[in-house]
Order: sequence, then structure tokens, then C-alpha cells
Amino acid sequence: MDQLPMIVESALSPDAERLRSLAELGRMAATVAHEIRNPLAGISANAELLRESLTDPAGVETVDIILTEVDRLGHLVSDLLCYCRERTAERRALDLGWLARTTVELSTSEAEKAGVDLAWEGDGRAVGDQELSRQALLNVVRNAIQACQIGGRVRVAVAETTIRVVDNGRGVPPTVQSRLFEPFVTGRTRGLGLGSTVAKRCQLRQGGDLLLERTGPDGSVFALAWPPTA
Repeated sequence: MDQLPMIVESALSPDAERLRSLAELGRMAATVAHEIRNPLAGISANAELLRESLTDPAGVETVDIILTEVDRLGHLVSDLLCYCRERTAERRALDLGWLARTTVELSTSEAEKAGVDLAWEGDGRAVGDQELSRQALLNVVRNAIQACQIGGRVRVAVAETTIRVVDNGRGVPPTVQSRLFEPFVTGRTRGLGLGSTVAKRCQLRQGGDLLLERTGPDGSVFALAWPPTA
């Protein structure tokens, strides 16, 4: 009696399947980001023009709300894209003082709108990926600003291979602390909860780390670490 041929289903290994899923997710995120960013840019540009023509304080305030929400959506799209995108991290010399200064400059407008005093100090060197480092620090600084009330303070302190972001905000809720760096976990009522996750992943991908060193009702301290220079 002839034996029936065995039919063997080809299957990808778990690692290959994961990489394929990440690639598909990355392509989808890039497409969605492109489709969202273009309308957001148009809304922002027209809102800015409208704001310049207004004299009524109530109207200006309404347009400012629109601009704030457009900016928030832009941050969400960036976080989603960065979370889904995988690429090989570069390993180059990093000037952490320069990184802190330029990140603070980019975040100054957001801090001023929130009524938060933002400053940086110190100097240091490390090895890492400039783009990933910038994204990580931006997210941590943004979270620190959002944790503060009007009149709050955020300090970006630079040392060798380390940057600490210190705020006097409300602290990380105890129910969130153990899962802080997991995706879609947040202590706020708004947002996707990707900011800390993206920052952590950016650091890990370049051989560094992001840790919550201290938190409480008087504020929090987050430490970003990089590999040392040779």
C-alpha cells in the first residue's frame, strides 16, 4: 500500500515571525504618520495665520487651544512611529551637554505654555545614537513638564555618561511605578502612555538605560545612561 506523502506546513521561527510583524507594524505606522502629519501641518499653519489676525483675547485663547492639541497629536504620532520602527543604532561620541542644551531649547516653548521653569546644567561625554538619544531625552523632559503644575521646575543635570531629569511635580502614582515603561501605561487621563516606553526603548537600543531613581509627592528623578567613551 502506497504511503500518503506527508504535508509539512512551512512556518517561520518565532524570531523571524516577530521581525516580520515588527516590519509590517513599522510600515503601517509610517503610512499612518504620513497621512496624519500632512493635515496637522495644514491645520497648524492656518491656525497660526488666524491667530495673527485676531484681536479678541477669547478668540486668541481658542486658537491657542487648537495649536496645543495639534502639537499634542504630533507628539503622539512621533511616539507611535518611533515605537514601531526598528533600525540599527549608531555608536558615536555624544556630547551630553550639547544634547541637554538643544533638547531644552526645543522644549522651552512647551514649558513656557505650561508655566514651568526649564533649565539645564553640567557637561559629560558618552557613546550612543544621536537621534535615539534626542528622542529619549525629549520624551523624559516632556513628561517632567507635564507632571508639574504652574510655577513648577524641571532641571536637566548632565554628568559623565548620565543625564538626570529632575522635576518638582506630582510624582509617579504607586499603581503605575512597576509598569511605567510598559506600552499604554500612563498615570494621566490623556495620551497613549508611550512616552516613557519609547524613551526606554531608545536607550536600550543603543546600549544605555532609563531608570526612575526617585519619585514622590515632591517630584521625580529620571536617569538616562549611556555607554562610556573608550
